[in-house]
Amino acid sequence: MAPQTVPCQYRTGKTLWTGTYFTSKEAVHIKTGKWYSCKVIRKEDMREKQHLVRREIEVLRRVESDTYHIVKMHDLFETLSNVYLCLDLCTGGTLFDRIHNYGTYSEAKAADLVHTILHAVKHIHDLDIEHRDLNPHTLHFRSSAEGAPIMIAEFEHSRLTDETREGPDDGEMKVYGEHRYMAPEVFSKPNHGKPVDVWGIGLLAFFMIAGDTPFDRDEVQLETDAIVAGDFEFAPEDKWKDVSVDAREWIDMCLAVDPDLRPTAKDALEHTWLASAVVTAGRSGLHLRSKFEFPPRRGAHRRFSPGLRASPPLEPVYEDLPL
Repeated sequence: MAPQTVPCQYRTGKTLWTGTYFTSKEAVHIKTGKWYSCKVIRKEDMREKQHLVRREIEVLRRVESDTYHIVKMHDLFETLSNVYLCLDLCTGGTLFDRIHNYGTYSEAKAADLVHTILHAVKHIHDLDIEHRDLNPHTLHFRSSAEGAPIMIAEFEHSRLTDETREGPDDGEMKVYGEHRYMAPEVFSKPNHGKPVDVWGIGLLAFFMIAGDTPFDRDEVQLETDAIVAGDFEFAPEDKWKDVSVDAREWIDMCLAVDPDLRPTAKDALEHTWLASAVVTAGRSGLHLRSKFEFPPRRGAHRRFSPGLRASPPLEPVYEDLPL
């Protein structure tokens, strides 16, 4: 007998963005009225990406719920056609959007925001999670309000430090993310980890103050050569003339070409430049999850077959959300 199809507990809204094998849409939980970002992964399109989907789900499951600056997964279920991940909905745009629309940050505000992001990165590193794609496009603001919390999002390319390094994505990091944000080791070896995130945070700090990446060039190959050589200057001068030596030293450390010479997230937090940012971190909103209400995990709705196959899922079968 065919499994019974039951109504889905969500209704979708507008499309947020579309990836190669998924679509992200606004979705409201019918009973609670809470809104989420629903990532709809098409089984037919993800056949060559199953290991990435499994890994993203495992990473999101491992993230604890006590830090407000990391996007969380609230629900996970599948239908005959799709896999659904219900995540925190961030409506304030990305860090790139903020800088593009409103201009660069002062050193003090950049230090404050970097401290907040780095604190969240240390948290995921302590959980043996490597994000591997930190850049101005993967950091989202919770809302458009001034001072809204910034959130680490988009874990599609993340991995667990304690998983085997011999797997289907060996070398695949070379095509992850946007070229200009890649660390030097990404171009030369497949197995790299937490130091890539520290490199990304160094780029973020530079970007917040200058409004561009430190290795910006007119041609992709020239940009690659500059990244691999660590060839950059604190320019333009008008953006950096009043920036402290401590800030420049901190960025230099994070952008060391040799990943073994970069500080850990913990060490970077303890640097002089960010130590003073602790007292002002409240302006960015170092909130705890307990201050906000979210619906409880619905065990009866968390139906998901580990194999991620296009075969019939576990009972009951949920109806597909309209796309």
